[in-house]
This record gives sequence, structure tokens and C-alpha cells, in this order.
Amino acid sequence: MTKRKEQASQPIQLGETKVDFVADREVFDVKEAEILVSKRSPGRISDGFARVFSSVNGWQGMPLADRQGTDADKKRHIMGKVKFVGIAVTGHRTQKIAKFDQGFVACISGIVTVMNESSETMHPGAPLTFDVCSKYPIQHGIHARKVRFHFRKALPGESVVAKALSYSKKGSTVDILLHPQKYTI
Repeated sequence: MTKRKEQASQPIQLGETKVDFVADREVFDVKEAEILVSKRSPGRISDGFARVFSSVNGWQGMPLADRQGTDADKKRHIMGKVKFVGIAVTGHRTQKIAKFDQGFVACISGIVTVMNESSETMHPGAPLTFDVCSKYPIQHGIHARKVRFHFRKALPGESVVAKALSYSKKGSTVDILLHPQKYTI
């Protein structure tokens, strides 16, 4: 968070959203039912702590060709750098000094209820993947300028991370079954 907040100099826009907005520390807070991802990196972290985040704000390292390209190029770059971990069960408040005693919990497999922020209606049994939102959040309690991840219907060949269990129109809640992911923390 500190690195992103202090070095967010790349002006990146995805649809309506501006990824370079880092003026409020609250855009880095994790709220309940948000998608958690981690950076793809080789090897393991030896201290046993998972490093996850839910915000794309302050994203760094995007090549100029992608920054000047289409929204699809920008999303492809970001999605190639992250891997799905799960859904936040409890929130985590961002502070300047890292604190590990907040009781942060994530669901990595099982049934959870999340907000349908995709532009599609979800039907029971639909395979779901995750993607970067190109609109600001509609969920109450989330910072109005936070750029985050959302579930959408998976296209053929995309990785499936969940399955819809209920019918849901855009902006309403949907019950999903998270598939266990094979990854190393």
C-alpha cells in the first residue's frame, strides 16, 4: 500500500475509473465480500503470512504500450500479474504501520454471497471468473473511487474460480460456490 500510494505516477484509466487515485488511504481497505488476489511471484514466502489485496488503485509497472492501449490491454496486463485467492469474510483497515492483530479472515472455498457488479445477469450454474472493474463500486461502504475486482461469466478457455448458485441481476447479491484454487502462499 505504501509503495502504491507514494509512487502512483502512472495515469491509467479503465472505462470510467482512474487507477491512479490514491489520495485516500481508505481505497486500500479490504471490505467484507471483496475479491482477494495476490501477486504472481515465483517461490514461497517463508514467514507464513499471505499477502493479499483487493484494490487496483496505484497499480505500477504497466508498459507504455498497454497504458496507451485499449481497456482490454490494460485488464490483460493486470490479470496476468495476479492470482485469485478468495473472498474477504472480515474487513481489514489499512494503516501506515502494518498490524497483524486485526483478525482478518478469507474464504478460499465454499459458499459465499457477493454483489453482482458485472454488466450481466447471472444464472444458477454459470461458471464465473474474476476481472478488473471498469466502473466505480456500487456497494455501500466501499470508497467511491476504489478500483477493484468483480465476478463475471467465464468465457471458454478462461480460468473458472466459482459457480453461480442463484439468479442475480446487475447490482443485486448472488450466492456463489468458490472452487478451491491450487496455489502456494
